[in-house]
Order: sequence, then C-alpha cells, then structure tokens
Amino acid sequence: MTHTRRSLARSVLYGSASAIFAPAVLAPGAASAQTRVAAAQIPAPVILPPLTVLDTRDQLRVAQASLPFNHRSRTAVQRTLERLDDMGLDLSVGRAILVNIAAAELIAYEGGVEILRSRVVVGAPRTRTPQLTTYLTTVRFHPPWYVPASIAPEIRANGAVGFQQVGGRLIQPPGPTNPLGPLRIGLQDSDGIFLHGTNRPGLFARPGRALSHGCVRVERVRDLAAWLLDTTPASVDATLATGRTQDVHPLQEVQVALAYLTIWPDRGRQLVAYADNYGLDAPGARRASFRRVYRAPPQTPEQQMEAAARLPPQEDDPL
Repeated sequence: MTHTRRSLARSVLYGSASAIFAPAVLAPGAASAQTRVAAAQIPAPVILPPLTVLDTRDQLRVAQASLPFNHRSRTAVQRTLERLDDMGLDLSVGRAILVNIAAAELIAYEGGVEILRSRVVVGAPRTRTPQLTTYLTTVRFHPPWYVPASIAPEIRANGAVGFQQVGGRLIQPPGPTNPLGPLRIGLQDSDGIFLHGTNRPGLFARPGRALSHGCVRVERVRDLAAWLLDTTPASVDATLATGRTQDVHPLQEVQVALAYLTIWPDRGRQLVAYADNYGLDAPGARRASFRRVYRAPPQTPEQQMEAAARLPPQEDDPL
C-alpha cells in the first residue's frame, strides 16, 4: 500500500497504519477451519522486540517529516526532539528512568528497552516539575516528610495535627496520612524534587495529573523500587512490614530524566500528543531550561569526610 504524506501523518497521529508503527500481533481466540488452514500456509507473523529509545527517535523524525508545517503536533514533535537533545542523557545505556512531565508517566529502561511504565502525578502549572537530568541516590522505606517552607504556613493554619516541630521545621512521621506514601526515591542535587508514593492513590485515575507541588508521585512505586534494588515486590513488602525507616542503595547506577515531552509513544507504539499544560509549545515560547547534574569524580575517604563535615545534613523537601 502506498502512503502519501497526508495518510502517513494520519497514521502517525491516530494509529490508522499500525503495520508501520506497531508490532505485528497474532490475536488469540477461536478461528474457523478455513482461517486455520490459511494461517498454516503463510509464515508466522514477526513479533518485534520491545520498543527502544532509538526506535522512538526514528519514529519522531518520521512524524516530523510527514506532518504539515503548521500542524500543532509537528511543533510538539520538534520541541520533543529538542528536549531530548537538551536532556543530554543516553537512555539507551544502562538503567535509566524517564519521567515524561507532559504525559504524567514514568518509564524505566534497561539497555534502552522499556521495562516498566507507571502513571504519575506531576507539578501543577503554578508549581511545575522542573526539567532535570540527575542520578538516583537511595530508596527510603517509610520516609518522614520534611514540610517545605512554602507549605508550612497552610499546615500550621490547619492546626498541624500529627506533625512534629524540630528546630522550627515541621516534620510528619511515616504513616497512612503521610503524603510520601511508603517509599521515597532520592535524586542527587534535585533541589527537593523526589519520586515517591502517595496517601491518595485515587489521583492516579484522573486523566489530568498535573496536581503536585513539583515532586513526582508514582503509582507503581513498589514495582519501581523492586527493579531498582534487584529484588521482588514481595521482598519490598517484607521490608515495609518491618515498619522501620531505612535507606537502601541500588547496586547499579541509575540515570534519571524529568523531561517535558508533549508527544511520545504509548505502550502500543502509537505516538500520542499530550496537552501542553505548561505552555512550553506555544508560539513564541522560549526554549525551556534543562538542568543537568553531573557525577562528581571519585573521592578518597579523607575527602568524603571533609565534604560531609562542610555540608548540612540532607533533608527531604518533597511534594
């Protein structure tokens, strides 16, 4: 079948040509004798490997060339490719986590292959999740919540029931009302931005999930923690059952990117255009900043002790 530029554009946006952009799938179920005979006379369909980051870049470039110049989705494709370049992170190497802020979705990759997807809640337009590339530090079980100064007045006005005050700082102990949920995943030099669970799982069912104060609430946080720690969800649950607050360090380095990508493939490999909640694709909008956190060179034990003495203890500022 010959595809014109217009028909190709429709297939990119609406999935009308799944043979081009989606894997071949043999649907299960009952079949007639004629169907079974016919199927036996043709080669089995080719099942494509999982979608990789490199596949996605190629798919976006095809879409950019196929869509009309003034089409809104062409702008989204162009800006998405720009942000992937600005991200400066190779998602095809090692372990990596991509939080797509525009899609309110997290994707975990290993060697460029998608391992896990989860719905997330991201920052509201007034309290945006920043674009950032960094590294994962620890998985904290039963995290306390160190209340950010910007939220503390509201909590104090409501009586601060269940909170402790330490050195003028409000802290909420772990528990069922703690907004971090059972797990918090730390990020290096992230200015108080973390990945964590939630005490309000019903928010994940909303189609619009730009609701937080900037941090990223992860629906499948237990599965994500299990993958990060090379263990099973049952093992994560067993550690949670102890009720203790503890930090566990992943054995493998994990890169993390928080990026605003307004067009991206779904699980079925179809490109989906997402709402531009932050207005970064609007005509005349300036190219959004992208902060990169770099790994510090290895330190000797003496240098580590000196650095620890100079720095105040790290605190959580999530939500």
